[in-house]
Amino acid sequence: MQKKGRLAAWSLLLLCILVSGLCFSAKAEDTCQTASLKWMIYGEKTQEWDRVFQEFNEELHQFYPNMNVEFEVISKDSYARQWEMKMAAGESIDIAWIGSEVLSFSEEVKKGNFMAMDYLLNICGKDLTEQIPQELWEKQKRDSNTYGIPVLGPLYRENRTLIVNKNLMDRYGDFEEILTVNREYPYTEKECFTVMEPFLEKVKENHALGKGVDYQSVCKLADKGYEGLYGVDSPFVIRIFDEKPVVYNKYELDSYRDCFEVMSDWYQKGYIREDVAYLINPGEENGKISGNILFVEETGEKKSVFDQIDTEYESLQGDLEGYRYISGDTGRNCLVIPKTSKYPKEAMELLNLLHSEEGKELYRLLANGVEKTDYIRVRQDTDIIARMTDNNHHYKYSVSPVNFGNLFHGFELCEGQFDKILENNQQAMISRLEGFELDVRMIAVEMKKIDLIVQRYKEPLIEGITQDWKTEYQEFCAEMEAAGSQKVVEEIQRQIDRFLMQKNS
Repeated sequence: MQKKGRLAAWSLLLLCILVSGLCFSAKAEDTCQTASLKWMIYGEKTQEWDRVFQEFNEELHQFYPNMNVEFEVISKDSYARQWEMKMAAGESIDIAWIGSEVLSFSEEVKKGNFMAMDYLLNICGKDLTEQIPQELWEKQKRDSNTYGIPVLGPLYRENRTLIVNKNLMDRYGDFEEILTVNREYPYTEKECFTVMEPFLEKVKENHALGKGVDYQSVCKLADKGYEGLYGVDSPFVIRIFDEKPVVYNKYELDSYRDCFEVMSDWYQKGYIREDVAYLINPGEENGKISGNILFVEETGEKKSVFDQIDTEYESLQGDLEGYRYISGDTGRNCLVIPKTSKYPKEAMELLNLLHSEEGKELYRLLANGVEKTDYIRVRQDTDIIARMTDNNHHYKYSVSPVNFGNLFHGFELCEGQFDKILENNQQAMISRLEGFELDVRMIAVEMKKIDLIVQRYKEPLIEGITQDWKTEYQEFCAEMEAAGSQKVVEEIQRQIDRFLMQKNS
């Protein structure tokens, strides 16, 4: 009797294991359990988001009947903050976009925020490993483990782009002169800012200043020509055009000193409006008809970029840098499976599907929306599309395709767009620090102190609201020095010199 009981128990256990395996097998036909994945992407929600995502889930059921995806759309400006909060709270996220201009890939790996995915790639990532070149996978490895899926597309970092109202610039300014002057200087100098002043003066005289200058974005120009060495907002940089990589505290360099001086002057002249300077996020007024008169975004030139900045008016958008640069830390975009994922295997299966030929139309649905509702083909025999707008001239559906994987799987927005991106990838400068990983153990305390000092001083200086910017700036530099900035510079320089010696030996 006992033998029969044990036999029945073993039979039941075997049946449970078998059923459990069937529930999560690829393209399962039963309905044992639904995997509800959460995917974190960047962007600004538009009219058609919810409908496109609903249609995506309906189409996905043809491949995985038991899988649904919930997309959380977060603005690029708040993406890093939201990510940090979610990781600290242990919130479940199954897939996330990571961009090198928003988060430091290496630092997130050190924090343990990404799952190593080598096993998952081996069992259900065949299309991914075959499609993406090995040299790009190497950039996503740390300690021989793979932590990210490289996104095929632009490998170079985004350029700083000036965006203004075309009608106002045509009447009151010289857009080409502003671009030319900025491109002439490898590193930002005072003239890169002051060349904009004739335009600002005239629009103010004609009561067309709107909310004034978005000082936060314009001050990003001070970082032109620098490569950060620890995280996205690292105070410690190298100057990429110098013959030898030398470490600096960027806030002690002329580009930032000039920036603080000009912003103080612009505040006094009213180009930075007093009522706007105290807003938590003045960038919210960018692109609005009565919003900021000019602002700077990180994007690319029209013929090779897929995320043109949406504005309520006809805009001029021009590259202020004139070069392409591939940073040393990692690729520009990647997709990760966070440590908090509930469904890592299903996440990998979905990503593999979107990179496969059979999942191509599914990818295009996410990247571009629904044909004849959100876009139209320029010609039926091509893969070039034009996005459709609403009555306010906003795109009905707009998202950067790099949130979902291989850009080249999608449509082009103009003829030759993909060829131009590939050409830029080939011609881009490559960081001499490719493969370098900073060890901060000896300087972690000093770096934390300096970060806190930067948080206290930087914002008032770029707002221009300090009554005596020179004294404030001198105090800023003195406090960083007292906190150990020179020790940090010397230690990072030592590590870079050793890295380059080993690399070149």
